[in-house]
This record gives sequence, C-alpha cells and structure tokens, in this order.
Amino acid sequence: MKITKISVIILIVFLAGIYAILLAQKINLTTADLGRHLKNGELFLQNFSVPQENLYSYTYPDYPFINHHWGSGVVFYLIYGLAGFKGISIFFILISLATFFIFFDIAAKYSNLAIAAIVSIFIIPILGSRVEIRPEAFSYLFSGLFFWVLWNYSQEKIDWRWLLILPAIEIFWINFHVYFFLGPALIGAFLVGKLVNYLIAKDKKIISQLKWQFIILISTVLALLINPAGISGVLYPLKIFKNYGYRLFENQPVWFIEKLMNYPPALYFKIAFGIIAISWIIAVYMVIKKRVEFSVVNFIITLAFSAAGLLAIRNFPLFGYFALPITAINFKSFIKKEPDKSEKPEYLTTTISTVIILIILIMLNPDYWHSRSNTGLGLEPEVSKAAEFFQKENIAGPIFNNYDIGGYLIYYLYPKERVFVDNRPEAYPESFFKEIYIPMQEKDEKWQEELKKYNFNVIFFYRNDLTPWAQSFLIKRVTDPNWAPVYVDDYNIVFLRRNELNQPIIKKYELPKSAFNIK
Repeated sequence: MKITKISVIILIVFLAGIYAILLAQKINLTTADLGRHLKNGELFLQNFSVPQENLYSYTYPDYPFINHHWGSGVVFYLIYGLAGFKGISIFFILISLATFFIFFDIAAKYSNLAIAAIVSIFIIPILGSRVEIRPEAFSYLFSGLFFWVLWNYSQEKIDWRWLLILPAIEIFWINFHVYFFLGPALIGAFLVGKLVNYLIAKDKKIISQLKWQFIILISTVLALLINPAGISGVLYPLKIFKNYGYRLFENQPVWFIEKLMNYPPALYFKIAFGIIAISWIIAVYMVIKKRVEFSVVNFIITLAFSAAGLLAIRNFPLFGYFALPITAINFKSFIKKEPDKSEKPEYLTTTISTVIILIILIMLNPDYWHSRSNTGLGLEPEVSKAAEFFQKENIAGPIFNNYDIGGYLIYYLYPKERVFVDNRPEAYPESFFKEIYIPMQEKDEKWQEELKKYNFNVIFFYRNDLTPWAQSFLIKRVTDPNWAPVYVDDYNIVFLRRNELNQPIIKKYELPKSAFNIK
C-alpha cells in the first residue's frame, strides 16, 4: 500500500475515532427518553398501532398526543431485542459516524481532504455535545442524505433520478422524528438558490433543474401525509411548542444557559461559529475580487442552522454537520489553483496538524473532556436497581414521580404502573405543570391537596433533579412522618407512605434520618 493511502486511512480513522469516543457514553436510563422509545416500539410490534393519546400517564390518560417518533422506537426495540443496550449504543455510534462521513464527503470532494479534516476537528466537539440516544439521530442522518443528493445534483454530478429517493426518505423521516420538516426546507433552499442563479445567468439548462426540484418538492410534501396522524402529523411542528408548560434545558439559547451555569460545549460552538463567519468573509471577498460564484443556497442554510444553534443548544449538532462542508467549500475558494496532480499531498502532515489542533482545543476547555468520564457501551452500572427493588418487593402505586424519571418508570413498570408525569411536555396540558406539578413541590398545602386527590402510595424520584422545587420537596419528605424512605442509590430515591399495606416493607428497609445530610 502506498504511503499516501496509508496517510489517508490514518487521517480518516483518527477523525472517526475522536467522534466515536465522544459518542460512546454509557446510558443513564434514569433521565433518558430511551426507555419510553423502547416501550413505544414494543407496543407497536405487539398490536401494530400507534396510540394517539397519553396512555402512559394516569393523570391525563386521554390527552391527545401525536407520537411523531414512533418509528425510531421500533428500530431501537428491534436492535435491543438482538443485542441489548450495548447493541443500541453501537448502532447509535454507527449511524452518527455515517452521518458525519456523508457531510465529510461533500467537504472533501468540493474543497479537499486536508481542509475538510482540519475543519472537522473544530466541528467534532460540537457534534459530541449531545450523546443521549434519541430519535434526533435519524434527523441528522436524513438531513445529510438530503443535502448530499441535492448538492451533488446542483453541481451536475448526479442526474435527476437520484432525487427520487428523497420522497421515500421523507416517509421514514416523518415517522422517526419531528424535524422531518427539514427535508422540504432543504429542497426549498436549493430551489431558491437555483432560481437566483437562473435570474442572474439566464441559462436555460437551469430550467430543467428547477423543474425537477419543484416536482420533488411537491412529491416530498405529499409523502408527509403517510403517517398515522395524517395532516395533523404534518402540522405538528407548528403546534408542539404552543403547549409546552415545562422549560427544557435543551431548548434554551446558549446565552441564556451561560448565564445560569458553565456549559462547556458553548465555547466550541462559538469557535465554530467564528470560523464559518470568517469563511463567509473570505467567500464574499473572492466573489468581489475573483468573480467566484456566490452560493446562495449555502448562505441560506448557514443563516438557518446558525440561528437554530443560537436559539437552542439542542441544535448544536445540526449546525455542526452543515457547517462542516459549507466552511470547507468557502475556504477552498481562497486557494488560487488546484494542486498539481503530480504532487503528493501530505496527508500525514494534515493528521499531525489535526492532532495539534485537538490538543489546543482540549487545553482551551478541559471541563468538556473531563465530563466524558463515563465512556463505554450499554447502561450505566446499577442504574436499574431502583426499578428492580420496586418490582421485587411488589410495591403498588399510585406513584408520584418527577419529570426526569418518567421514561425510566415507563420502561420498567408499564403497564402494571403508570406515571404521574414523564418527559414529554406536549403530552400534558400546559396548566398541569404551572398549576399542579411545580406548585405541589413548592407548597405543602398544594401537596396535601393533590395527595388527597390522587392518594399517592409511592414517591419515586430521580434524586439529582436540580430544579429548586424538587430539592425542596425531597427534603420535606425525608422529614415528613407520613413518609418513609426505603431505597436510595446514586440515581433514585423511593419513599413509601406509612400505611398498613406498606408496613412490612417499611419495617424491613426504612432508612434512618441520619442517612441524609439534612440540617
């Protein structure tokens, strides 16, 4: 094997290895959505129907709810059946790497491998900022496939027949994740870009591309109707935030998060944002001075995904994936000429450069890398112990639980027990969070009112819930003579109500007040 090929392999493996290490984090099922997705998949494969109501909760069991990610649950459950939680971890890493290399392929082919690699090392820390296994991973993959097809078609590297796969992908997309609207949006962006090119160049060849892109846009929009909720499912992204009564960390803008806490990924987002901004300054300069063609579609996409990343930290990976090829292509415009084919590219030098850049990035933000201490596959150790204790002792509800742990309880206890709440704000009325869930943890009179209404027998909480109302509530229950703490571990705490039914378990397992650091 030639030294050049070896150098390329080393470079690719290095990039893939860094990203894979960031992704390989053990699953904290206590706070993850994955448990609920697995249960969704299990129920679908049992009766081949997608519930349209909140069947997991006893508080609002008939509340209308559109399960926009049911297909992801089916995939996760099938993989779980074959290879368990470790298999799900490996699957997540593989599709994430596939997504990365789809975008990397565009960056390398339309700039060069060296530029693509150096840009990648700045982008990878952003991509690794969200490592929880969620349906959004499919949105990243599908958006990459859309961009790859549309970009190569716009550059006349592939013919119109490739566009036909986009409506087919969209059928999966709308049933896998709520970001399905990005498919038609990307087609629309390329359509606008091509229309601008036509208005400037008046090239009749562009009319054919416009025609096919318009046909595919209509076909892709029609493909959206192939979902269990029909037109309601198509319109769901426009409505989902209208009923959000609970503020989610991941939906907050980066500037808001940084006011509250040290958020290590924010620095890498700012660096990448600065780099893509510089790349556009260079691109505009080259348009003015060298008459390089300005990419309208890339500019539209940059604005859209930069705004998405700025407005919600959950969109950091989306910004990163699209920033990779666009930044590389912009920097390529600054290179005056193509390298001589007789020259051997120094890919080993590029690899060394990326290693040096990575070391600098680590030194700039060590907290980000220290947070990766949970590297591995499958579940975190002993994360299932609390649920096993509940099942072993045959404890009965009703359960009062906190928001974070809902998916965990659904996975282990449904259908025997249902939850008070789970981590789907859209599946409950907005008033439920503002007038019931939060006040009953803040005010004892509200707690007593809801206790009388629901007759809770168990309190099952994720003990690291850092909301001020949760910590206050747990402290009160430890000192409440009507409740007995019977189980605690690094993740969860379980209280039983002092009554005749629970007395044998309380007698056996009650924890002394001295076990809790309460003054």
